[in-house]
Amino acid sequence: MHKYLFGVLTLLTAILIVPACKDEHDHHDDTIAPAVTIHTPVENDTISGEVHMEITVTDEGGLHEMDVTVTKDADGTILFSESPTVHDKTEYDFHEHFTPALTEEIPVTLTVTVSDHSDHITTKTVKFKVKP
Repeated sequence: MHKYLFGVLTLLTAILIVPACKDEHDHHDDTIAPAVTIHTPVENDTISGEVHMEITVTDEGGLHEMDVTVTKDADGTILFSESPTVHDKTEYDFHEHFTPALTEEIPVTLTVTVSDHSDHITTKTVKFKVKP
């Protein structure tokens, strides 16, 4: 009896303590990828000085990771990069500002990539121009 009880307790401890991130979430029924809405900047916008970014991401099953980057179209140089903590949130509003150091107007791309715990990935982009 004691061996059986010890075995059950050991198994329960392993189930409750050991699981990795993906295993601690039961999202087998999650068939919908995260939704990404880029409110600003808008496609083909031209922005002088400070760039203001407003993004909303949602996922009913819970978000896992999010990456936001702004790159120069000409050579892929990263002007801005952030990976906010969105783990297990069902909605996240991203509001950020940055001022690129520029001497001339250049085309850039804002890329937002979001994943959920069911390995669904959504990527949205907006192309715009920035100038000093």
